[in-house]
Amino acid sequence: MKIFVTGGTGHVGESVLRLLSEAGHDSRVLTRNPEFVRGRVGSIPRVYPALGDITTSSVEVLAGLMAKMEAVIHIVGIIIEKGTAGFEAVHTEGTRRIVEAAKRARVKRFVHMSALGAREGAAARYHRTKFAAEEIVRESGLDWTIFRPSIIYGERDEFLNTFAGIARLPLPLPIIGSGKGKLQPIWVEDVAHCFVKSIETEETVGQTYELGGDKAYSIKEIMRLLVRSMGKRRPFVHLPVPIARFQAKLFDLLPGKPPFTADQVTMLGEDNVCDPAPLKEAFGLTLRSMENYLQERFGG
Repeated sequence: MKIFVTGGTGHVGESVLRLLSEAGHDSRVLTRNPEFVRGRVGSIPRVYPALGDITTSSVEVLAGLMAKMEAVIHIVGIIIEKGTAGFEAVHTEGTRRIVEAAKRARVKRFVHMSALGAREGAAARYHRTKFAAEEIVRESGLDWTIFRPSIIYGERDEFLNTFAGIARLPLPLPIIGSGKGKLQPIWVEDVAHCFVKSIETEETVGQTYELGGDKAYSIKEIMRLLVRSMGKRRPFVHLPVPIARFQAKLFDLLPGKPPFTADQVTMLGEDNVCDPAPLKEAFGLTLRSMENYLQERFGG
């Protein structure tokens, strides 16, 4: 099968491309920098870069890049806004462009990455724009499947790796608020497996799947497990939510990538969990344990 992939050089995208290749599929990867694609995923067979951008390329250009493709896997997303690359531009309008291009190129199969917590009227703009993108996909007339993952962990994730970096320093570990908000982390390879299997399985058409691991943890529990797996001991320091929001506004005024945003502070105040049973039944998955992953990865 010939697959058009957005977000192919990201944390999830790289795993998806590798599994697609292993399954015998060819991938055409949308990118603003073909050399970056060759450097990041160039060792994966059957992967070919296609020059374009979901926020600036016209629908006509995107449709041309999708010529002779048999499916689209749309993974592009951001967690931190940068300049004109905001949530609405990337999540909502970018998805609108990709959907319209797929329709013009007569590519019927469309697999879409959303986020657990995406819903109308959500407190976080990240979740609201992800839900708006879902609605565009649902109303497209395409043969769609939507995935809503909780936080995704793996070698290149920005969650565990960031805190592991802090834990290596002789400093307390910062936690916003009480740290009692629940997450249900899922391994990146399990997520990629679902994407690849979905394009091969007609039963997934018209379905929305929530993706989470077998177990939910509070933020504080995750930090404890991480530090323990590294063979270290670190105290926690709790940052009150109002102060965290104020700091986030200050970070917005500074150049570079902020440590966290006001939108992330909002999301950390909500549980982000799901029932993994439908996922395991639909895709025949035995979900990887995050605790085992931490022990193997950090060798504590």
